[in-house]
Amino acid sequence: MNENYLELLKRTKEQLQYKGEDRYKKFKLSFNPFPKSGTANINESDEFTKNLEPVDTDTLTKVVQYVIDSLYAPDENDQKLIATILGDYGTGKTQLLLFVKYLLQKESPTKSFVVYINNPGTKLSELIGAIIDEIGREHFKKFIWNHVINEISLTKNNYKELLLKFISGNTGLFGPDKSPFSDEAKSNHKTFLDTFLNNINNRNKRKEFNIKIKDIILEILRNKFDDDVIADYFYNIISEDIGVSKTWETMTSGSGKYLDKKVVFLLNAIIELIRDQGFERFYLLVDEFEDITSGRLTKKEIDNYSHNLRTLIDKQRRWCLLIAMTEQALRELRKSSPPLVDRLTDREIRLEKLHPSSAQKLIKNYLRLAKLTNDDSIAPFSDDVIEYLCQKSNNFPRLLLRNCFFLIERGIQDANISIIDKKFAENHLDN
Repeated sequence: MNENYLELLKRTKEQLQYKGEDRYKKFKLSFNPFPKSGTANINESDEFTKNLEPVDTDTLTKVVQYVIDSLYAPDENDQKLIATILGDYGTGKTQLLLFVKYLLQKESPTKSFVVYINNPGTKLSELIGAIIDEIGREHFKKFIWNHVINEISLTKNNYKELLLKFISGNTGLFGPDKSPFSDEAKSNHKTFLDTFLNNINNRNKRKEFNIKIKDIILEILRNKFDDDVIADYFYNIISEDIGVSKTWETMTSGSGKYLDKKVVFLLNAIIELIRDQGFERFYLLVDEFEDITSGRLTKKEIDNYSHNLRTLIDKQRRWCLLIAMTEQALRELRKSSPPLVDRLTDREIRLEKLHPSSAQKLIKNYLRLAKLTNDDSIAPFSDDVIEYLCQKSNNFPRLLLRNCFFLIERGIQDANISIIDKKFAENHLDN
């Protein structure tokens, strides 16, 4: 067996026994902060995201302006602000979207409700389903149940009396001085329902209860949203709580009956539910929007999608939209729907390729996440390696970050080096 291979294997096994800071302490790092694939981690913590601000001053300025102008717009009835992030693959569009999400939630955590979608789907109903899915099953069900329980509790409606008849004289679950409408019971929809269901022992009576509460819920939702299809859709989402089986995947796939014709009303209903929870602004951040022009859709499907999205933008003014896509995709979309592109590009944020100074700042941002010391240098990288890394990565952030990760890993396995210079980088990246 090749001696060089055996030596490499030996060094690697020795290095793997060290964890955390011990593994990377020769470079004064607690871990390798660069993403292995060079792509952004959509689940990364705020501590990471806040350090990964745009390296281009113009980009940062435009992002901050978008956040300020949308978050503090004086007209509460017209909050709409749309912007599009444009850049080639690997220029950092996803990381920028995550940074915007961080800024919005940091600036006003109780004011703005932010949903990040990493794929818009092939029809708008799928996009709406993805919004609900991103909000989360239990969270979204809670939004619906909060409204339903509040309406049932109001004395003007008579709903309360109709349901209490099913457990008249039998409220043992919470004791004689409690009811399903106590603050304790109403604080959680499962507790609220259990108060009834655990006190209805007769099968026929429980069946009658299920029918009655379904009728009440649908009536409440129809009154709220003034639409039978939307009411039925939301009822199906929470129906499993009262013993009607509907899979979450079915409800969030966008395959509901007539749903494609109801996307404007459905988004409005979602925003209405979110506003009921105390939020004043709704943000939708959509990544990889170029998928709708990538050949997955027929021309007719693209036309339908574009028309419906344009209608959604024109009719719904209580949301803010930030989309990321490539310049090529924008050109393709402009061919099929110039009016839609005009709406999507109210503001444009263009991401350019790296140059040595921006590459150095990008490397510093990542190193800062793992530095064991307070110095703001680019160590363990040397100054002379930056231009080479730009050239080797074709000035794309993704490739540069991937190469940085690779060089850090190779560097900790080589006992003879303490800094990653151009010569070391060439030896590992040119071979």
